[in-house]
Amino acid sequence: MEYVCVFLCSAAAWFAAGLFTAETPKEALAGAGIAGLLCALPRYGLSLFAVSLDISPLLFPLLAIALPLQRKRRWELRVAALLTALGAYGLLTLHCRQSLALLSPILGAIVSPALPLAFAGIVFLLRNQFPPEDWPEFFRTRGEESAPVQIWHIWLVLGMMAAAELALCYVFPVPGTYLQAAVLVSIVTILWSSSLYAVCLAVSCRRERLTTLVDQDYRNEMQAYMSVIRSQRHDYNFHVQAMAGLIRDGDLEACRKYVDSLTADSAAMNTIMPVKDPAIAALLFSFRTMAQEYDIQLYLDIQNDLSAVVTSVYETNKVIGNLLQNAIDEVRTHQDRSFGIHLYILKRGENCIIHAANKINLPDNPEAYLQGMYQPGWSTKQGHEGIGLVSIQNLLRRYRGVVYSRIDGDVIHCIAKIPLSMEEGKSV
Repeated sequence: MEYVCVFLCSAAAWFAAGLFTAETPKEALAGAGIAGLLCALPRYGLSLFAVSLDISPLLFPLLAIALPLQRKRRWELRVAALLTALGAYGLLTLHCRQSLALLSPILGAIVSPALPLAFAGIVFLLRNQFPPEDWPEFFRTRGEESAPVQIWHIWLVLGMMAAAELALCYVFPVPGTYLQAAVLVSIVTILWSSSLYAVCLAVSCRRERLTTLVDQDYRNEMQAYMSVIRSQRHDYNFHVQAMAGLIRDGDLEACRKYVDSLTADSAAMNTIMPVKDPAIAALLFSFRTMAQEYDIQLYLDIQNDLSAVVTSVYETNKVIGNLLQNAIDEVRTHQDRSFGIHLYILKRGENCIIHAANKINLPDNPEAYLQGMYQPGWSTKQGHEGIGLVSIQNLLRRYRGVVYSRIDGDVIHCIAKIPLSMEEGKSV
């Protein structure tokens, strides 16, 4: 029974940690099974030498590196999973020890295994309340040292919770009465659950703060965008009067040049007009202005208005913004910027395609370069944290979308596929 409890407690702890760090239930269950075996087998091996020592918490850092095996994860999520699992293991082990010590052998053999299973079931039902997988990015906004919630608060809460749970489990003796046991069980349960709830609140607070900052940026961009539109409408009469004057004077060549310049200016704005949401149009206008500051031409080919994608306006702008920012950061380092940046927004089947293309300095190993682009912390630009493409990848994964890159000659293509939502009665 002792080994069964170690297996179930370890498995349930890592199942909870997996769900808390936004693994799918299938991934969390696979990791839980591996964790249970890797913790129960050493315990059994030590018992063969008459050593009664639970070394499972010492194995948890190794598990944090090895799990999940399905895909690579950022270090912040691994640390969060480790601390969450340590706290959960202390909580569950204490419950099992008390059940075996205070209940009859038969009843204890029934209750002890049931507790970790019940715990895993409760966590599974509450999984939608946990933070999203990209929550560390909420703490990377523009160096806000004065923000009320910082990422170190997360580590502090989870670390104190894990230390307290393990201390209560291994340092304090098993209470001698049912009342004392009930009090201790209540304490450790409230401590673990309230710590995770505090982390969820902290992440939610930071996300709301980030959303507010993004909204402010959107408003500023839209004001600039709408100001240009109003200016064009306001200047319409002046343009008509100027052309009429040139025609009356018979200066047709000057009139032709005037019309050509006016057409070019209008065409540049018209490329943005197919986008339905003004916030997305404002973002495109902002990036085109930014590109012009670096003498970079941003070519737009918009054949889809982005009104039917499953992502929100904020998320769509996050995809477009990261792709264009990466392209500008790359092209601005080139001497020859004549190729510019090409952005295509198209509909292909049941997906919307956002495709950015620009020239790059060819790497020695293009394949390794493309693979490295989607690793956390990867960047070729000094001072960059290298989270843009990883951020898009994590975002689109939630909607079964995808982002990938390829190199053709000296041109790199970054392509994001966003599934379409319910459109014209069809389910995507």
